Amino acid sequence: MREEAGCKPTIEECRKVLESLVRVDTCQPEGNEGKLADLIRQMLPEGLKCRKLVHSSQRASLVVKVEGEAEEGGLALIGHLDTVACSEQDGWAYPPHQAEVKGDILYGRGAADMKGGDAAMILTLQQIARSGKKPGRSIYFCFTADEESKGMGICSIVEEKCLDQVEEVIICEPSDEKIGICEKGALWLRTAVRGKASHASRPELGVNAVEYGIHFANRLKAAVEGNKSHPILGQDTVSVTRFDGGVMTNIIPASAQMELDIRTVPGTSHDDIIRTADDICKEIMSMHPAVHMEIEILNNRPALETPQDSPFVRRVMETAKRTGISGEPKGLYFYTDASQMMFGRTVPFVIAGPGDDALAHCVNEHISLSSVARYTELYSRYIMEHYY
Repeated sequence: MREEAGCKPTIEECRKVLESLVRVDTCQPEGNEGKLADLIRQMLPEGLKCRKLVHSSQRASLVVKVEGEAEEGGLALIGHLDTVACSEQDGWAYPPHQAEVKGDILYGRGAADMKGGDAAMILTLQQIARSGKKPGRSIYFCFTADEESKGMGICSIVEEKCLDQVEEVIICEPSDEKIGICEKGALWLRTAVRGKASHASRPELGVNAVEYGIHFANRLKAAVEGNKSHPILGQDTVSVTRFDGGVMTNIIPASAQMELDIRTVPGTSHDDIIRTADDICKEIMSMHPAVHMEIEILNNRPALETPQDSPFVRRVMETAKRTGISGEPKGLYFYTDASQMMFGRTVPFVIAGPGDDALAHCVNEHISLSSVARYTELYSRYIMEHYY
């Protein structure tokens, strides 16, 4: 039974499942994950406990539970159903929802991020259900909505206490044939600056909101970057990603607004960064009574890490090596659903899924079907060896 459940699916089986997923348009901001959740239910064997969490008329998440003998403990595999939008339509070699296959490669929006991981989860569910045995502890397969935006799917799953018993988590995001043990945090700030307009020929009569905004960004960047270093993820970064200010070339701008994307490594306190940003604003406002600055927090997700010597990590990496996946630890520079699941919790997790994370959100996104097969084998072997 272990050999049957742990074997790789065929490339044709991987193609059939992934093709069906990619052909359903779940692009943000509409999402349309409800349609895909219904399709996934149709792919699953009868008798599984499925719970559909409806977020709106079009959006939903799906939690599939393989019920175990014991109530305590358990494993969760988590993958999101939404994708980013299909930018630069003319740049795609094939229509992004056609799921074109060339040899071992399937092209399409979401192929790597992360319907390849969803496909591996579905194939794993099919395999373990065929075994006909009940696991010692429950196994949850969570297909979430809205990970690419505000995370309504995973937040709803957490609020509904669906995973309160879980003691191990696999985030099935693409990890480029490695096992991810950490991910950077994200803190997004919006800064609004008000100054005073004047004719640009008389700048001394005005208060340049754009220049004060630039000054704030430079000060914060200098204060945050380079303070901490992580052996896998590197350093904290601060990037100005949006900036709006000014109305005409010959007018000193009275207002400006910018957004900053701050990525942090484990050990960096977001509260400390927010306090630093507030202090810089106060210092700038003290420079000129006509300057006013406000900060709004748009996104706040902590950096996460599971120690490499964690028993869970060691078990996953040992299983990975036997399935042709590297045991080299990897860090992810983007956040996953784990960032909204782990608040106040210390559940060990890994990020391990088919595909190359460097292809996420790219034009001509694609994935190797062989990678989907390998990760299906990893998931099913791990489950059969440690839960049955």
